[in-house]
Amino acid sequence: MNRIVLPFLFLLLLAPGLHAQVQYTTENPRVDDVNDRDVSIKRVELTEQYTIIYMKYKAKGEGGGQQAWPFSIPMPNGRRSVPIPDVTTNTIMFEPTARLYVNQGERSFKFIRAENIPIEKRREVEAGEQVNFVVYFERVAPGYTTFDLFECRDSRGSVCFNFWGVHIINPARKPKDTYAQRTPKPRVQPQVQPKAQTPRYTPRTTPGVGTPDPAPTQPQIEPAPTPSAVAINGVTRDARTQKPIGATVTYKLISGAEAAGDDPADSVLSDSPTGKYKIPVGRRGVYAVTASAKGYFSQSDTLATNRIDVARDFDLVPIKTGEKITLKNIYFNASQFDLKPESFPELDRLVVVMQDNPTMNIRLEGHTDTVGDFDANVELSRNRVNEVKRYLVGKGIRADRIDTVGYGPSRPINTNKSLKERPENRRVEMVIVKV
Repeated sequence: MNRIVLPFLFLLLLAPGLHAQVQYTTENPRVDDVNDRDVSIKRVELTEQYTIIYMKYKAKGEGGGQQAWPFSIPMPNGRRSVPIPDVTTNTIMFEPTARLYVNQGERSFKFIRAENIPIEKRREVEAGEQVNFVVYFERVAPGYTTFDLFECRDSRGSVCFNFWGVHIINPARKPKDTYAQRTPKPRVQPQVQPKAQTPRYTPRTTPGVGTPDPAPTQPQIEPAPTPSAVAINGVTRDARTQKPIGATVTYKLISGAEAAGDDPADSVLSDSPTGKYKIPVGRRGVYAVTASAKGYFSQSDTLATNRIDVARDFDLVPIKTGEKITLKNIYFNASQFDLKPESFPELDRLVVVMQDNPTMNIRLEGHTDTVGDFDANVELSRNRVNEVKRYLVGKGIRADRIDTVGYGPSRPINTNKSLKERPENRRVEMVIVKV
């Protein structure tokens, strides 16, 4: 087939997805675990009808497969082994029985179609080749922000494209019943003005002679209703005493239909006696919100706004000797200790706290789940906290102010049995040794 025609046909295949309006997009979503290290999720888009997952498969380079022996190998029983075939290529396909699961299988969403990857017959992939493909599933119901992609079970040497704990932006919708329960406003009937007494009409007998026609009355136009205002509001408190405190609440629109991603941050102050704050939302979308106060560690969250107010309270941990907090926004790739870029904002805030408190010393404690070898997990947790320390030192914090220890799976905070609980145990905690 002519090479010029192929791109055109590929665009036709993409056309159904291109015409659908994307509601939410998650670039390079955080994934808790993956079955095949050669495949990754680059983007997840949610439309009214589909969950669209953009994926990349990168075959191992030359030398990644088994090399063939030029002869059979003698065995102890006198038999001769069959020569090992040369494996320099892989084959890929996507199983049409794949499903997306949420909340440990509470609900599932069916596979719809795939683009640039076969679903019936396997395709051969050369060593080092990269394949970008797209898979469509039923729309994940609003409100579920984590899903598992289960393609198949590994068998006969094949490795399935399974992902565990894919984190996406997917806020819940406001129930339609809320709108149905609104009390309709009584319609104001326009007041009818009594007609003024006018002389009886006299038929015209001569052009220009007769009773003039009354001037037409202008219809009254009712003003358009003002859209209801939406806000993010809550209370800033001391995490230990639960007493309200005054704090600075910084916010920034980071994604949405009206966001370009480069909006400047703004801030409001919470009331000192009550701790209450209110952020007016002029444009709907996902906001990054951070609460900070002198003498406390800051706390951050991402909040999706739609048609109703969003409530979020912030409990700030005081900077005192012996206090322990979990650095919740520290991310690593599965079974690796390299910091992901999503971790940098959280660590930068910690740098500011340590700069503002130059005598404060901390201890970083690393933890893992119970999956895998115990000693390997201890080593992994140690490498991860050392990587965090390396980042802080690179930002100007003295190394002697930071101690590190890796506990591996020895200190879980839950039963560690489910896919939902395991990520909670993979954490970095910080203990204040000295203020």
